[in-house]
Amino acid sequence: MIFSFSIGEKVVLKKDRDIAEVLLLIGDSKAKIRDENGFEYYISLNEILPLDVETYNSKSYGNTFNIKEEDLNLNKKKNLSSSKSDNGLKVKIDLHIEKINSYFHHMQNSEIVQIQMDYCRKELDLAIVKGRQSIEIIHGIGKGVLMNEVHKLLDLYNLRYYVSNDSGSTEVIL
Repeated sequence: MIFSFSIGEKVVLKKDRDIAEVLLLIGDSKAKIRDENGFEYYISLNEILPLDVETYNSKSYGNTFNIKEEDLNLNKKKNLSSSKSDNGLKVKIDLHIEKINSYFHHMQNSEIVQIQMDYCRKELDLAIVKGRQSIEIIHGIGKGVLMNEVHKLLDLYNLRYYVSNDSGSTEVIL
């Protein structure tokens, strides 16, 4: 079944069942969307469904749901792979794309880096506002593209930072 989407339309992500809004349509195969958490990313149109606002309520689906045990186990696993941990004064931010966005498979590298940097900027701002003392930004080793982008951002903020021994993370002093 082929659906046509329009800008501003609410959609449901097939994989996570999250709700998002269509921001931009790119040809016949991709769209830029903003999810409920405010993250914007590109996604293939075959991974979304139109949201029927008339039937998307408890009256249509009922107030009680039977939850399968495997669904509970999936949720526990999902929480363990969070992209951020906060132990009070130090924040650890993991920028691996699979921790931030589960729809990265159809994205170009430049789109992935943009999502990672937007997330890093948002978390950095939040840590500064909350008065944290330091942040560990896990960018991975790879070819160093993400690390260089993170360091450019930190230079813009005029922050001191140190690269770990394996070059897979950067410690930032706030």
